[in-house]
Amino acid sequence: MAVLWDKLYIPRIRYGLLILAYIAAIFYITRFVSLSGFWCNYVLPSLLWGGLALTIYYIFPKVRPAGRISRYKLYCWLALVCGLIGIVASVASGMMGGFGRSPYDHSLIGMGINLFYLGSMLVGMEVSRAWLVNGLFSKNPAWGISVSALIFTLFTLSIRRLFGLETFLEGAEFLGGNFLPALMESALASYLVFLGGPLPAIIYRGMLMGFQWFSPILPDPNWLTEALFGSFAPVLGIVLVQTVHRSEVLKIRRKPQENITGWIAASAVSILMIWFAVGVFSFFPNVIVSGSMSPAIEIGDVVIVEKIHPEEAAKKVKVGDVIQFRDEDIKVTHRVIDIEEDDRGLPLFITQGDDNPGPDSDPVEADQFVGKVETVIPKVGWATIMMRSAGSSNEIEG
Repeated sequence: MAVLWDKLYIPRIRYGLLILAYIAAIFYITRFVSLSGFWCNYVLPSLLWGGLALTIYYIFPKVRPAGRISRYKLYCWLALVCGLIGIVASVASGMMGGFGRSPYDHSLIGMGINLFYLGSMLVGMEVSRAWLVNGLFSKNPAWGISVSALIFTLFTLSIRRLFGLETFLEGAEFLGGNFLPALMESALASYLVFLGGPLPAIIYRGMLMGFQWFSPILPDPNWLTEALFGSFAPVLGIVLVQTVHRSEVLKIRRKPQENITGWIAASAVSILMIWFAVGVFSFFPNVIVSGSMSPAIEIGDVVIVEKIHPEEAAKKVKVGDVIQFRDEDIKVTHRVIDIEEDDRGLPLFITQGDDNPGPDSDPVEADQFVGKVETVIPKVGWATIMMRSAGSSNEIEG
């Protein structure tokens, strides 16, 4: 057994470490080395990724994915569906947050250069991802899916922005709007290469990258909308692929490590969303059910409120900000029109709804203060309103 282990697995470890070292070199060159000019920014990365793909394909030993060869086309179709789900989710986020012009070159020459650049990078990433998951981590695919998802997520993030984070809000925006959606997308790609090899992942990520780079207009949502739609779409894809794989392909009971990754990803995102919704973090959502803040905040909008200690409110809240406070048993979301001070030196906020004819009858005292509204997500709270329509809620108010 030891001899067989040495012949079959030890070489895979060596090849896998070579791939990881090559990927690390590409990451260092493209992220930390000062490159300028067309040849360095486009041609060099394309040659590096293309060279890696060719080396793995022609020189490295072949590795087989976990899925059945007879179902290879099925995985490709599933990847196509997952790509469509991602594009639809992206468009939906744009319908809520708006659209903007694409920053990419859409001339014929520019599109040709981008196609060569993206194609080389995409093939290199997915061929190496497939070898890592099904070769280096063949005995523990759950680890392979997780590690490869994290590795290739790093290539989608701005290192300069990561090291430039200063405030909690900037960190939350980076985590929710950039890192988490990219990680979930990479996890789905890793799951696809585990089942069907590199081609399904190339189809999936190629559709998303093609939409991003070649569409003349792109969604421009705020980070919370991006976090919601950008994370939900790939998690839905993971659940879809896993469900079809289990019901249509594997008629026998599967090993736990083959199906745990999808449920871990879905569960992790669900838990994070539940924690966020109930206010575990410093930010929490509330649904607006009155029109007192129209047109800035409409019925059915969701406001994201930053919890602020009353003693810090004087420093963080200024005239013109929208705050949330308790009035008896309800939460009210109104705009600050003046700030005074009480006998304890704590702020007294004079508030008014934008659509109300005059200020609120009483100032907001420190013990009533909840937090400051940081952003508004339009219309996503209508489902909550409809579910509560049969009764009344005293926790959410506008």
